[in-house]
Amino acid sequence: MNRRLKLNGTILLMFLLVFTQSSCETTDSSKVTQSNARVKSDTLQNDFAEAFQIIHHQGYIEIVVQNPDDLSQRESYRVAQSNSVKGNFLPLEIEKVIALSTTHVGMMRALDLDNSIAGVSDYKYLCNPVSKSNVAEVGHLGMADTESFLKVNPDVILYSGFNEKSPILNKLEQAGLKTFKVFEWKETHPLGRAEWIKVYGALFNKEIEAKTIYEEVKSKYFTLKDKLKLESSSESMFAGTYFGDVFNVPAGESYMAQLFEDANINYVYADTEGTGSLSKSLEELLTTNMETQYWLNAGVSNKRDLLKQSAKFEMLNAFEKGKLYTYFNNNNCFWENSPIEPHIVLEDLAKIFHPQLFDNHELKYYELLKRNQSERITD
Repeated sequence: MNRRLKLNGTILLMFLLVFTQSSCETTDSSKVTQSNARVKSDTLQNDFAEAFQIIHHQGYIEIVVQNPDDLSQRESYRVAQSNSVKGNFLPLEIEKVIALSTTHVGMMRALDLDNSIAGVSDYKYLCNPVSKSNVAEVGHLGMADTESFLKVNPDVILYSGFNEKSPILNKLEQAGLKTFKVFEWKETHPLGRAEWIKVYGALFNKEIEAKTIYEEVKSKYFTLKDKLKLESSSESMFAGTYFGDVFNVPAGESYMAQLFEDANINYVYADTEGTGSLSKSLEELLTTNMETQYWLNAGVSNKRDLLKQSAKFEMLNAFEKGKLYTYFNNNNCFWENSPIEPHIVLEDLAKIFHPQLFDNHELKYYELLKRNQSERITD
């Protein structure tokens, strides 16, 4: 009897030892698996940008591009981090790029990647000229032919998301060319657009440089914003352009409206909903803004052209007092560089509306709408 109890006790002890060891091994294995998962996949957190994610995996970087208005519209791109990675990847060294929007050009130039630009849509929209012998003009995506892209033979073609339905995209991919969708223009916060420099850093193996640029821009932007909080914003302003029979003004949740808010400007349409533009009739615009002191972003270079659009603009207080500012004469440079220089745009606005704080600042993008001989009003 005692021998049987002793034997049963021994068996029970061995069972417990095996079970305990097995449990410990399972727990340790789980920890190792979780640890490896952290090493293999690391999603970087964005500050303001909503249209991209950067995920670091073992051996490659994944860039997810999505439309903030419709998250079902997602594209995933993989960038190799070594030459040994095989499969459908963008190469580790991207040497030739067709940049179809000037904003793409501006981001690449900010990272000193001018020499990688092998093609653009149209020379005339560039801020600075390029060597036509080194940079091809391939045409706009909706009107270009496949052959012009094939001649360049780029490593990747950067294109804006509003062209995503263009039939030529399928033809380019069938021809073996890689494309990359950019949704930076969908970002409603100025720093969200600037944050897209990180995407270019991931694409071109310049993540450290890209992060440094972004952090410096963000710091300057917030320093200026905090300074402007202390100022009054008594003078009112409206912004927008007249085209056809419609006057388009930035909605209250848009990119431009965010800049106006951060510049501490009393924007007439600040409380409206929407992230794009509001369409106003001319009569509605005039009635609302008869006494508004400032008009920004008129799509003309001088007052004469403004009166050609409508002689009724002459009735506006902003026109009479000469408080009309536009970036129209610097249009190319504004659209190419403002996404990565929101602090400069903010400083321009601050100079216009809070001039006492910025005596030494010269306007970079904006300028007062020019006088001309046909003008019938004196200040």
